[in-house]
Amino acid sequence: MTGLMTRGRTTATIGAVAARGVALTAAIGVAGLWSAPIAAQRASPRRVAHDIPAGPLDVVLRRLAVETDEQILVDPALVVGRRAPPLARGLPVGAALDTALAGHPLVARRVGPGVLVIERVAAPDAGDWAATPADIVVTAERRPTLLSAAAPSLAVISAATLEETRTVERRALARLLPALTATNTGPLQQRLSVRGVIGTGEGTVGVYYGEVPVTAPSGTGFDPGAMTPDVDLIDVERIELLKGPQGTLYGASSLGGTLRTLFRQADAGGFAADGAVELGTTRGGGPSAALSAMVNVPVVADRLAVRVVAGRRRTGGVTDNVRLGYRDGDVVTRDSGRIGVSWTPDPRWRVDAIVLEQRNRIDDAGTWRWEAGPQRTDVPVRLPNSDRLRLASATVRWAPGAVRVTATASHYAWRTMRQIDFTSVMAAQRDSIAACGRYAASVGGGACDLAAYRGWLATRLPAVLFQPMTMRSTSAEARVSDDGNGAWRWTLGAFAEHRVDGVSSYAVRADAGSGRVIWPLDVTGLRLIDTRLDQQALYGEVTRELPAGLSATVGMRGYRYVRAAGGSVPLPNIATGTGNGASARYRTVATGSNLKAALAWRGKGGAVVQLSAAEGFRPGGVNITPELSDAERVYRADRLWNYELGMRVPVAGPTVGIESALFHIDWRDTIFVAASANGAFLYNTNLGGAHIDGAEARVTATHGALRLAAGATVLDARLSRDTPAASGDGAGLRGDPLPNVPTLTWVVSADLRRRAGGGTLTVGAVASGNGGFATTFSAQAAYREYTPARTLADVYALYRRGGWSARLGIDNVADAVAPARIVSSAFGVRQVYSARPRTVTLTLAREY
Repeated sequence: MTGLMTRGRTTATIGAVAARGVALTAAIGVAGLWSAPIAAQRASPRRVAHDIPAGPLDVVLRRLAVETDEQILVDPALVVGRRAPPLARGLPVGAALDTALAGHPLVARRVGPGVLVIERVAAPDAGDWAATPADIVVTAERRPTLLSAAAPSLAVISAATLEETRTVERRALARLLPALTATNTGPLQQRLSVRGVIGTGEGTVGVYYGEVPVTAPSGTGFDPGAMTPDVDLIDVERIELLKGPQGTLYGASSLGGTLRTLFRQADAGGFAADGAVELGTTRGGGPSAALSAMVNVPVVADRLAVRVVAGRRRTGGVTDNVRLGYRDGDVVTRDSGRIGVSWTPDPRWRVDAIVLEQRNRIDDAGTWRWEAGPQRTDVPVRLPNSDRLRLASATVRWAPGAVRVTATASHYAWRTMRQIDFTSVMAAQRDSIAACGRYAASVGGGACDLAAYRGWLATRLPAVLFQPMTMRSTSAEARVSDDGNGAWRWTLGAFAEHRVDGVSSYAVRADAGSGRVIWPLDVTGLRLIDTRLDQQALYGEVTRELPAGLSATVGMRGYRYVRAAGGSVPLPNIATGTGNGASARYRTVATGSNLKAALAWRGKGGAVVQLSAAEGFRPGGVNITPELSDAERVYRADRLWNYELGMRVPVAGPTVGIESALFHIDWRDTIFVAASANGAFLYNTNLGGAHIDGAEARVTATHGALRLAAGATVLDARLSRDTPAASGDGAGLRGDPLPNVPTLTWVVSADLRRRAGGGTLTVGAVASGNGGFATTFSAQAAYREYTPARTLADVYALYRRGGWSARLGIDNVADAVAPARIVSSAFGVRQVYSARPRTVTLTLAREY
């Protein structure tokens, strides 16, 4: 009736990253040293094919781009009113740019094979925002583009903003991007959504690290979207958020949006290093500390470089368990390591490889109970959770003439150790006649003896779901595009992924005194589930420049998904009835296409207006869950159409800008969670549909040393059809709001920069918040909760001088409780995820 399992040991450390990185570096280094002379002989610098007469600088740069097959990115505001001298035939592109830019405070920088950007020369230790580069290069549209010229649906967070606001984890990004919501789903877990497109199953937001899409394990509920990869934001170039469905430029499509983290790449131009140390204290909680370091080493000058990044962060706990008698139990430890290698044999080629490892651990659930009071809980178990992500990828970029080629291959493995309080679910079976019958059968048959069954059940409490999960994914993507210099712009690509994952779900007993799982495991029940997903896609977009600043875009993605899943029950749980889930295997196949169309207008003053319609798709799957009918076993794919009118307008040159969008989303066959009758099992089902109407706005302004920004997203997300009572969120009627979707999210920030003591002092503040929301469709649902509106405010001061910097920050200045989510279920009632109490941090950093 009970089983035993001995503890396993894992010896994985960040040293494994170093070992893989050394091997990778050595291999590419040998290749670089061997082939660099050959490449140097074969490659000749691109030269001006015909004489270019003197004229306006923007005209000369456009002619130079065509003559040399280079893409030259330039903000029109930087070159307006400037002139360039004639450029003679035969000049190398570098010399031609030096000649064209001579006498202007501008400089050319290569950002990739065949791609250059013209930037304003930044004054060192500038005390004025206008003295720093106003535009950045983004690649969310799968080609280098200036942010000012990109689609209005793109939002970007720069490296400087990440440093100033001390944004070090993915969860904190939602406070800077109002369209992005991070919904807590468990310890170390969060579900990302964009514009209210939230549901179980595959993630509705595509998460990329560089060129690599990363997805979490499926778990027992076939819900990989419940977990989001969370790699420390150390040595990051920028964060890009594309709002709306993505598929015609991304092989791994997304239903609601795509979030990309772009790390800084190894630079063969020179040695660089930096390091930082941070100390923090939290009101009523434990102390915190963090260390990070980066070293960039050129191996072959201007050709081959290695970049090594490492960090460790320990965040003190804040939650006390009054039942088990310990304080500050939810300590979080995060270890990260990354090695990047970049090889540029000549300006037309670039190879970037990366190996990373991220290990996260929390020593307890990280929630508190509403009845117990803020940061206090009384659950009978202690729930440490951990995960480890290892990823390796290589990307080749090639610019042969007027064509750009990019190819990426990647592999990652993700291991998660999840523990969930199962005591309430087990205890709720105390009066179950069905469970009593199963117990009677297990001890030799006969009639149900409720007293005997209850006595046995008491020996299985307190209870924990102990769930080790593994996931492996291998993917490859290749795309070809034009060089961006003609009236036609096009991109074609192909993508393939093979993903396998599995979970062992043990129902085990915990020690009543300490709350920890008993070792060796004292097993009440065991379920095994494994899944496989294979997907292939072909995609493409074509844009045609039209007169009067107009352009038209069409795109399509064709896909094929094959999902297979199987399960077995080596040890049935008598109380919850897992024995009713017979061993079986299931397979589903989905094929089809996504479409996109857009019409854009770009004015000479930098305004961009775009009208678009884009289709999103998310594959369905199978539920390996006890007591389901054949109809409930399979859930269909869901899809949506996003109709949007967006604009980005500089109102007063580069100093004031407005971005806004209106959108309507028509979402069909929405995949959502459902629960078994006894509350022990969750699975996926399809709702009839939903529609979301929304508006976004962002205003930025700079005036000398002062910079201001404000942004908001307003949503009206509702069911478009009645939904059955099988939904875990209760029966809903057409017009009911979608659960866990705030109507309003907003952020306001202000920064003041001044010269001081031979350096620069930046003082800033960020305030953000969201409206309240319910957790179920129906007000009559048994587990309905309402999370009230919340507001958080942070302030900081950052001083830079030479290579040194010091930052003093106060997060949650008002010490607001600010619940992020209040949730109830059969697993526990009124569990609260909330903001960390007021926290003061001091960071010292040095750059070399």
